Amino acid sequence: MVDTITLADGIIAIDTEMAGMKEVCAAFLIPGERPAVFETGPATVTGSLTRGLEQLGLGPNDVAFFVVSHIHLDHAGAAGDIAEVFPKAQIVCHVEGARHMKDPEKLMASAYRVFGPRLDELFGPLRPVPEERLRAVDAGDVIDLGGGRRLEVIKALGHARHHMAVQDSDSGVIFVGDSMGVYLPEAGVLRPAAPPPDFDLPEALATLRRYREREPSALYLTHFGPAPGDDMLLGEAEHRLVQYGDIVRRAMEDSTDLDDLAAALKEATRDDYAHVYAHPELEAKFEALNAFRSSAAGYLRYFQTTEG
Repeated sequence: MVDTITLADGIIAIDTEMAGMKEVCAAFLIPGERPAVFETGPATVTGSLTRGLEQLGLGPNDVAFFVVSHIHLDHAGAAGDIAEVFPKAQIVCHVEGARHMKDPEKLMASAYRVFGPRLDELFGPLRPVPEERLRAVDAGDVIDLGGGRRLEVIKALGHARHHMAVQDSDSGVIFVGDSMGVYLPEAGVLRPAAPPPDFDLPEALATLRRYREREPSALYLTHFGPAPGDDMLLGEAEHRLVQYGDIVRRAMEDSTDLDDLAAALKEATRDDYAHVYAHPELEAKFEALNAFRSSAAGYLRYFQTTEG
């Protein structure tokens, strides 16, 4: 059985168990006359996502849209496989990512340089999405689920230039992808996700302000799950983005070595995440999701590019 969580206005989270771990990577079913699923997860979870949808009564011809927040492999890596399994569904992505979905060769080559042979075990390969099955969208576009229910595309840059969020008209929920970072509900902690090469601190902060202005009823994170839509978590996300930037900038005065910067981030925030480090299973999740080294690399590139 695939774990599912019933949420607001008929939305259901499916735990895809990425890397064999629970509560690490979610896909969200949004019901309607033309149902949508937000996020496909990596190629390695195609089976669990398909089984989860089957448990919910949705077969290969019953999903109209698979919407991905961005084209990183843990969010969209299954898109090509899903397009085959669900022949009537459109794969919806940000306009900046569409070319990579059609032809993922460069994206995969870059990913293999970063992850090496571990990539096949963690994510699997992103297979091409046929052009006629792909829908490229931008901020302000609307995905019509029928019966008056719509998903509005929101500008959500900062994490990547091909990142977007969507807001559900019925529930008021915003599906935020990676734009708020990684949230561990068991520990109640949030950590920024700031990978290279596109991380942009002002854009990331602007995205959080944009969410606040929309007064969402809740915020649903791919990593992992539902969170309150009030200012508390948005404020926490903003605080962490600024805090991490301050830590990396100070550490860069002594070294620009990635291992040194990652160590500085981990040490400076150790007390904040003490509950995580006290539980090995939580620490394993923490390290699997945008680890300190990834964010250190993103901030380093951002500061070197913008501040020399």
